[in-house]
Amino acid sequence: MKNFVLTAGDRDGVGLEVSVKALGLLGPTKNARLLLATHESARKSVHRRHWAKLAKRWNIVEIHGTDLGEVLPTLDLLEPDELLIFFDSSRKPSAEAAWVEAAARSALNDGFVDGLITGPVSKERFLANHRRDMGHTGLLSRITGKTVYQGYIGQRLAITLATDHVELRGVEKALTAKRLKGAYQAAMQLSRFLPASTARKPIAILGLNPHAGENGTIGKFEKSRILPPKGFAGPYSADAAFHPASLKKFSSVLAMYHDQGLIPFKMLHGQDSGFQISLGLPFIRTSVDHGTAKDLFAKDRANPGSMRDAIQAALKRTN
Repeated sequence: MKNFVLTAGDRDGVGLEVSVKALGLLGPTKNARLLLATHESARKSVHRRHWAKLAKRWNIVEIHGTDLGEVLPTLDLLEPDELLIFFDSSRKPSAEAAWVEAAARSALNDGFVDGLITGPVSKERFLANHRRDMGHTGLLSRITGKTVYQGYIGQRLAITLATDHVELRGVEKALTAKRLKGAYQAAMQLSRFLPASTARKPIAILGLNPHAGENGTIGKFEKSRILPPKGFAGPYSADAAFHPASLKKFSSVLAMYHDQGLIPFKMLHGQDSGFQISLGLPFIRTSVDHGTAKDLFAKDRANPGSMRDAIQAALKRTN
């Protein structure tokens, strides 16, 4: 039996709504126990009919407090059909980061937590309030001492990002030989989450420059730095690689920077499906592939598809 922590994210975003909706759709899993961490003040933002549906699928256990770390040992006492909800009453602006940090340190040290699923946070506010990390990826990298790569998996496309939240003008400098080597390893790790028939295909590497450098006439990066190892192919021009016929040839795509990979991924999946996975961690962490959508807060219009996929992907690792 493995234990998972689901953090709902910003108190004024859609994280709690999509979490409650997704858990109401999925119901309990016999091999996993689950804790949902959220703000006490966000509870009323989710319509009561969704809470009622959740209660029909799960036996709800509520704990109100200010320190998630003190609650985590309770996970081992849960039955599989019980959902532990931690309502944080601290009102601290850094609470979202504190939940993730407590769960990650538990996964590393005392074993009460085996994996994390995270709802969306505002990176600007996260950094301002926590003062150290640019979002979940930065926090998890600092805590574990690992270089963490972002992967995204959907029904139509899977991608790995060689860099993440880097200014566009700094991408080439960030793509050191060490960073690229780690990205190749991360893309191979992503393949383990894909169907066997898909994972056997090569991984497409995108070029950094237009036309993948046009054989050196639009930049030398591709010829001098991208040396595809076994199991990879490319570099390919990003403006052609995402054509449906091209994608059928590959298991996944390794993109050089954030928007190069995420624009096509989100165009294909939106909030209906797809999830993020942190690659390079010693434990599983999945997340939604969308932001806080504060314009939808408390309007009962948020789509739980991505959160559903993130939860399912994490719980599958119980085997």
